[in-house]
Amino acid sequence: MKLRVTADKKFLQVVDSTQLELEQLNYSFTKRVDNWFIIKKKIPHWDGEVKFIDKYNRIPIGLWQEIKKFADKYSFPLEIEEANELFNNKDYNGQDFDDWVEDYFKDAEDFYPRDYQTEASKRVLKYSYCTEEISTSGGKTLIAFMIFKYLLDKGIIKRMIYVVPNINLVTQTEEKFYEYEDRCNKKSKWKSKCVFAAAKKTEEDVNIVFGTFQSLAKNDLSYFQNFDAVCIDETHHARANSIKSIIVKCHNAKYKFGLTGTLPKEGSCDSFMIQSYLGPKVYELLSADLIAAGNATPVYVIGIELDYLNPELKKKLYDLRNVSANEKDGAKLLSLEKDTARDDRKRFKYVCETINKNTKNSLVLFSDIKNSYGRNIYDWLRENSDKNVYYIDGGTKVENRDYFKKQMEEQENVIIVASVGTFSEGISINNLHNIFITESNKSEYIVRQILGRGMRLMEGKEKIQVIDFSDNYEYGSGFQKKNYLMRHSEERERIYKDKRFPFKRFKVKL
Repeated sequence: MKLRVTADKKFLQVVDSTQLELEQLNYSFTKRVDNWFIIKKKIPHWDGEVKFIDKYNRIPIGLWQEIKKFADKYSFPLEIEEANELFNNKDYNGQDFDDWVEDYFKDAEDFYPRDYQTEASKRVLKYSYCTEEISTSGGKTLIAFMIFKYLLDKGIIKRMIYVVPNINLVTQTEEKFYEYEDRCNKKSKWKSKCVFAAAKKTEEDVNIVFGTFQSLAKNDLSYFQNFDAVCIDETHHARANSIKSIIVKCHNAKYKFGLTGTLPKEGSCDSFMIQSYLGPKVYELLSADLIAAGNATPVYVIGIELDYLNPELKKKLYDLRNVSANEKDGAKLLSLEKDTARDDRKRFKYVCETINKNTKNSLVLFSDIKNSYGRNIYDWLRENSDKNVYYIDGGTKVENRDYFKKQMEEQENVIIVASVGTFSEGISINNLHNIFITESNKSEYIVRQILGRGMRLMEGKEKIQVIDFSDNYEYGSGFQKKNYLMRHSEERERIYKDKRFPFKRFKVKL
């Protein structure tokens, strides 16, 4: 099987193959989206498939690593013409980067990149278009800074765009970049700009733009034409159309790379989608390895399984589950179970009292804003606790969020009650010791990001404790005996164990 890099360097064109090779290629590069069988109920004419090879037998160039895996799996001979375009960046010089790192950080006091951070940076410089999965607390921001500063110092790029999923990360990342310069006793010669909904307008002639993908995507093609590099932070969001639009619009960028702690499962539709736009995963560092090396705080998860419904209500929920697939709307039943959990006063009081009993700083995460569940927890803690309690959701001003985070960093016995959307990812707080998951979720992205919130190292912090509340409405027999919220809980437990986080479950009857 022979492929060639197209003239625009966007695709790999199949130029020679057997019929068997082409059929298998079409089959292997056609993926179904997650939960396609649920979507099919709402869109009957769609089979949930996404094809990553078009009618002209072209495959997005970012999937070159998947093509190699495919050929190895089926023992197909593979030749890629002009393969140097994929594996060799003419501007890459590993020794030159090592020398730059040594010189740049020579005046820093107690601040030097770890070996894996240097290696991760070199992989991006080598491959140009790629993704990396680096655990939370692995120092992704420093890696991105080193790439930016090296390329800028060497005159390889003049402008870079740094795309993040939320407002918190815009200002936090910009502050970190300037902090790194200060810690190395350097005076910043580059200029930056922040772009988000409420950001103040600043000069346009800057070297790096930090912005949310929601705000940046509103710009037209001309806005992006002068960017030489684009970094997508929290790359798992690259499935979003707005991020894909930004990547495509940066058509002159020499470097397109993504950093995240949670890439999608290998071989999945989401994984292929991200690679199509950014390139393959070229580096990986797992949380357990980071902790084992002493570079992150150990995480211990305690599952508290709550049993509080009376048998009559359990039976009603069971009867709604125990029907044929055509008669059942799983999404509505899950929503009903979540409402039941939010409305139960015994559960609410137990959760709040458990939060209040714990010492040291705590982050309380909730999902529901519409029904004020997080706000209710905040109000209870304000009335019944002697701790300093703060509340954050999507409507909280950036300056208030920054102030609350600063209070937690500098004080003890602080509780921040925050929505998952604002605090599940990217937020850096060293002085955090407890995390409470008060509402159900089974997304591996969100669960792994939550676990990472407390992994930052801090003198005197021996561990981070995660309390995961679950809701047992089990009734009857058979598969439908287990309610949806308990199935979510078991999925979270699988994630904890799969990522090698110690887990214990306790059952509590209210």
